[in-house]
Amino acid sequence: MGQAQCLENFASSLRDDNQLDAAEEAMLRAIALLPEKGQEYRVCESHRTLGKIYRSKGEIGKAIRHFEVALGIASSFNWHGRLFWIHYKLAELFRDQGRFDDTQAHLERAKLHAADNAYNLSRAMELQAWAWYKQGRPEEARTEALGAADVCEALGAASDVERCRNLLRKIEAASGQSALNCELP
Repeated sequence: MGQAQCLENFASSLRDDNQLDAAEEAMLRAIALLPEKGQEYRVCESHRTLGKIYRSKGEIGKAIRHFEVALGIASSFNWHGRLFWIHYKLAELFRDQGRFDDTQAHLERAKLHAADNAYNLSRAMELQAWAWYKQGRPEEARTEALGAADVCEALGAASDVERCRNLLRKIEAASGQSALNCELP
């Protein structure tokens, strides 16, 4: 178990350093060391991390497969936090692929698992704003980004508020409307 944990940590560090092939190899080795029973949470997290690695590598099919394995595990244990972030990552992936129906489906599922977590809900709102922005729906994007900024402000999440402001600036520039003339936290 200790060796698997070390490999998982190593793989995450390699991913952060953009050494994706080495990160993939380390994570696959870690998964191979984990038992099928008793370590389901770690197996779930390992598949989620592997999905993120494959997404970074541009191997979308493999990324989706590993996110789906993680979803299956998290669903069987009703791990709402994990389910939120896996659906969130799938929504991001599909948004970047221009697959907006799939984006919307995963965002709605993510929001179901964020109902009692204001921070997660704000992240889903922000991602929804990005999706609408990419679809050329500036008014919907603006409204959702402002809502996300309000939630982040209430939580004291300054870096998240700034990220929402940056999105609002992009929306403003793309639409020619002043998204920031309103009361923004």
